[in-house]
Amino acid sequence: MKKLFILFFLLTLTLIPTLKVDANGLPYSTFTYSSALGRMVWTQDAYIPLSIQTELAGLELDQPSDITVDANDNVYIADLGNKRVIRYSLADDTVLTIGEGLLDQPTGIHVGEDGHLYVADFGLKMGLKFVYDENQNEYVLETTYQKPVNTPYFSDSDAFDPTKIITDKGNNVYILLAGNINGLAEYENSGDFFGFFGGNTIPNTWDNVLRFILFDEDQRREWFQMIPDPVYNIAVDRDGLILTTTKGVDGYKKLNIANFVYNESVWGFDTTEDLFVGPYDTIFNITTDGYIVEYAPDGSVLFVFSGLDTSNQKGLFKAPTGIAVDSKNNIYALDQETSALQVFIPTEFADLVHYAISLYQDGRYSESLEPWQEVLKMNGLFDLANKGIGNAYFSDMEYEKAMEYYEVARDQTGYSDAYWEVRNDVLLNSGGVAVTFVLIAIVLYFVNLFTHFMDYVKLPFKKAKTYLSKYKTYQELVFPFYIFKHPADGYYGIKREKKGSNFTATIYILLFFLAYIYWIYETSFLFNSRIPSEINLFEELIKIIVPFMLWVVANYLVCSIRDGEGKLRDVFQASAYTLLPMIITFPIVTIVSKGLTYNEAFIYDALLIIGLSITVIYFIVMVKEIHFYDMKPTIGNILISIFTALMIVAVLFIVYLLLNEVFGLFADIVRELINRG
Repeated sequence: MKKLFILFFLLTLTLIPTLKVDANGLPYSTFTYSSALGRMVWTQDAYIPLSIQTELAGLELDQPSDITVDANDNVYIADLGNKRVIRYSLADDTVLTIGEGLLDQPTGIHVGEDGHLYVADFGLKMGLKFVYDENQNEYVLETTYQKPVNTPYFSDSDAFDPTKIITDKGNNVYILLAGNINGLAEYENSGDFFGFFGGNTIPNTWDNVLRFILFDEDQRREWFQMIPDPVYNIAVDRDGLILTTTKGVDGYKKLNIANFVYNESVWGFDTTEDLFVGPYDTIFNITTDGYIVEYAPDGSVLFVFSGLDTSNQKGLFKAPTGIAVDSKNNIYALDQETSALQVFIPTEFADLVHYAISLYQDGRYSESLEPWQEVLKMNGLFDLANKGIGNAYFSDMEYEKAMEYYEVARDQTGYSDAYWEVRNDVLLNSGGVAVTFVLIAIVLYFVNLFTHFMDYVKLPFKKAKTYLSKYKTYQELVFPFYIFKHPADGYYGIKREKKGSNFTATIYILLFFLAYIYWIYETSFLFNSRIPSEINLFEELIKIIVPFMLWVVANYLVCSIRDGEGKLRDVFQASAYTLLPMIITFPIVTIVSKGLTYNEAFIYDALLIIGLSITVIYFIVMVKEIHFYDMKPTIGNILISIFTALMIVAVLFIVYLLLNEVFGLFADIVRELINRG
């Protein structure tokens, strides 16, 4: 589903630029991601293309492969075709060439915390460190990082093809090797190799878990190609944390020093070509299709713009290979096919966002309120602005206002913290009322012991029950409560005494659906990732009805073969009535969720698990009693029924494919006859 959404978004971006040129003079539109809507929305332009350059101070670029910017706003470009690195000073418009006559295929460059230049050379099969000599005004090779020998990490036949290189706060060197599934080769700055870092893992999907159980490592690799995807590109932030991207995996992930995921993007393309961390700790990605994505430090999407160039337009790309940002948030992006450097400058809107982010990052939430409000005036669905305003109100102890903005931003942690404060305040201020109610309840209890006035209160309900009990439909509707107390007798009553009907069973299925809908719509969003505006009632109905009917049919068919006594109507009615625990559970957990924070999440989870467990237990008892099985055959019957249901789905899907092919064949024949006629 996510892949289809991204494909739709790409098609949308492709179609829009020709419409937007007249409106903003740019060949692209700018988007941001709205958590409230769960999709991309248009926003004001964030960056404007300033220039396209194919040379720097007289030096022609040839297939540039990577770019970086240092703390002094010097731009470094790996000029692959010319086998060199160019340093271009934005301050005085001067250039300096590095590694001419030494480098072969420089594909990755990085300037470390120590100010030295690090180069990954695919042709030389090594990483190199260059140190600037101020007296000679040139860079001198100091250290190389080569394939290690006499180590279990590498055999003689293993490839060592460096593509990218970075350093951390301790000036340890990390080299990305093309196609290597182990991660980044990690070196001490002196050149000594000491392991790998940041490799991908195999996803914990059900099919992968089964393969791990049933097959050994060689079989998994040979038969299923079960190996981690290699990391494709890397970057490092100001705290020395490493970011990685992988082709086929959306967005990026940031790793801490323990090699665990620190945070990751909430949305992203799976074709990221390069990434760079800017001066406000925002993360810039550029994709194979030319789209530039700027992320906030927390991984939320700020801007998506630019795209693929099909008509030589400034601001678009044919084959992007690198992206970097200077201290003023100007973007520098490379296009290898056109051997060009494109420069984008931020708009007033982007500057306002970055200013608010700088205050936000420094923890100056109150000061960030005004700029965030200005951002929100320009785009009411800007996630980070809503979250920033929520934080500002929270720091000012205006918790109810904070909750409103946290909810729009879908910030569950912030909402939970603010709600805890609101709830705590309500509890402290309503202590007297609670005590009064308790005292009144105690008094009424003792009064009832002497006057029995509750008998008069219950009398109308008893009369109503007596009156309704005359009707069979009412008897059938309340019969599941009897099953709940006496399951063996209850299911026997369905099978032998006809105490149920298909009509009331259908009512219970509808009640279950209504309870389920109430649950997914009204549960506090702290425990509910569903976006109400995105819920499709028909799809939800299909999710309930189809599995239920598959279970009924499959269980009846299996039991018919395995000497079960239950008829189809018995299985249908008993299964529907057994949904009663969840019909009760869904409204309860929904109401309870509205009074809980993350600290009490275990209460919500426990109630839901209890409801599900009771339902499962009663389903087991139902199968046992309806078909008159012992416990062991009952469990086997249930498992075979589930498998049969899955086979029914598989057969129906195959029939659908075959019919689709048949209809396609007839359609082709008809078209051919029409064309020839």
